[in-house]
Amino acid sequence: MKAIFIESDIKSFEEFHDKEWFENLFSLVEKTEFEQIVENFAAHWWGSSRTFVLPWLLVNGVYDAIDSVVRIVDKTRQDYWDEYLKINAFKSSLWKLSESCFSTIYYAFENLIVELLKKFTNNDKLRITDRNFNKVLEFQFSKSVVSKVWGNNFISVSREVRNCIVHNGGKASRKLLRMQELPLIQNDEILISAKDVRTLYAGLKPRVNLLIEESMAKL
Repeated sequence: MKAIFIESDIKSFEEFHDKEWFENLFSLVEKTEFEQIVENFAAHWWGSSRTFVLPWLLVNGVYDAIDSVVRIVDKTRQDYWDEYLKINAFKSSLWKLSESCFSTIYYAFENLIVELLKKFTNNDKLRITDRNFNKVLEFQFSKSVVSKVWGNNFISVSREVRNCIVHNGGKASRKLLRMQELPLIQNDEILISAKDVRTLYAGLKPRVNLLIEESMAKL
C-alpha cells in the first residue's frame, strides 16, 4: 500500500499568498516587455495558492456557518479539522493537494526562467532539456545569479523532487537520494507535506525577485 503523510494541524493549510509581494513585483515590470511574462507566472502561483487553501477554507466555512447559528463553545477549529481527518477521502485529497501544489509552484518558477531566456535569445523553441541550456542561462545572467536561481542545493532538490513526482510516480530517484536536505522519504516514496509547499514558496520568492531585477537591468 502506498504511504501518505498528512500534517494534522489545520494551520498547515492556512493562506500563504503574498499579495504585497506580487504588487511590488508587478510594479517592477509595469509597461515593460516582461510584464506579460510576470503576469503569466503570477497566474500560476496565484492559482496554486488558491487551490492549496481549499481544505482550510472548507473546515473554517463549516465552523463559521455553525457558529453563526449556534455559538460553538466546546470545540475549536482544530477539533473540526480532526473530524475531517477521519475521512479517508479528505486525507487523500490533502496528500495529493500538497504534492500537486509543490509541483505547480516549482514548474511556474522554472517556466519563468525559460520565458525570460526566450525573450533574450529570440528562441521560442528553447527548452530546459536542451543540451546547451545551462550555457545559455549563464550567458544571459552572471554565474553568481545562476548559482542562486538554478545551481544551488535548494533548487536542485526541488527540481528533482518535482521530476520524480511527475515522471517517476512519486518514487525517489537515485539522484535525489544522493542529495541533502530532502523531504520525508519512506520506502523510496516521496511524502510531500504542506510545510514543504510553504518552504518552497518562501524559498523561491527572493529568487524570482533576483531574476526580474537582473532582467530589468538588461533593458
